[in-house]
Amino acid sequence: MTNQKSQQQFLEYIADQIFPISKRSKTQKLCFLLRFSPENWQEENVEIARKMDEKLGAFNEQSINATLAEVLKKLKKQFGEEMNKNGVNWENKRGRPADDKQSPWRIAYGWLWDHKFPYWQMDGLWQTLIKKAASPSYWLRFTPDPNHKGLVVPPGKKDEPPVIGLNIPYSMHVELDCDQQHLLLLNRGLDTKYVVCPSQAFAPVNRLKDKTMLMPQSGAMCEEIKFDTVGQEEFLAIVLEESLDFPWLTPNQEEPAPIWNPERLKELWTRLGEDSNNWQAFYRSFQVVEAFA
Repeated sequence: MTNQKSQQQFLEYIADQIFPISKRSKTQKLCFLLRFSPENWQEENVEIARKMDEKLGAFNEQSINATLAEVLKKLKKQFGEEMNKNGVNWENKRGRPADDKQSPWRIAYGWLWDHKFPYWQMDGLWQTLIKKAASPSYWLRFTPDPNHKGLVVPPGKKDEPPVIGLNIPYSMHVELDCDQQHLLLLNRGLDTKYVVCPSQAFAPVNRLKDKTMLMPQSGAMCEEIKFDTVGQEEFLAIVLEESLDFPWLTPNQEEPAPIWNPERLKELWTRLGEDSNNWQAFYRSFQVVEAFA
């Protein structure tokens, strides 16, 4: 997918979340799509207004600032909390800023393309990898620590998602029916994205022995695996003929469980694409639930 096509799809994705189907929203949606397109970054608002007039057949160019203000209001309503987490806060900005680079729409533009877009792309890559993955149930399972005296989760009913107990110490068992010998295991929770293997925390050695692996390994920093948040936990295993030589995949104590971010997943995706015949993927998800007696 070309970057320009990807950018357009991203803008449509954001616009669909903000603007309901109505005549007024049609005008605001077009304003958003034009004003926040990288192609129009250098253009003044009056030029955006002229383009809107051409596309709509009739648009009062004098109302562009008011229209843009409504667009920003809806953008903040939908994504304001997420923006605040990224350090974006423009509530105290009034009037025309001395520095035009700090105008509200430019602040929103910066957030969209510097923060939101890379993570939207990352989610797309993650979903693409899942589609390429096999999902047999046996390849990944968790067993409670036999010495654990707390509450234990009963097995899930047939056809229900597999479950993991909250704050219960587990061992993780991987069993992969594949010819490749090196394991890369990624985990995605509600707000977390970890490399489980290889990692100093759980699996310093990523070589599969007899197509199986038990984690945490001997020599890992952690002695058990616990989940401290209710919700979905996803696991994606990529098995390769050779280990990947990315620096962030070298087990170390400074980053015991590496976080995979947009840059790292894109780097991984590029490498996998270059060697598309020498890897396989496996996927499974679990629901972390409150434990039962």
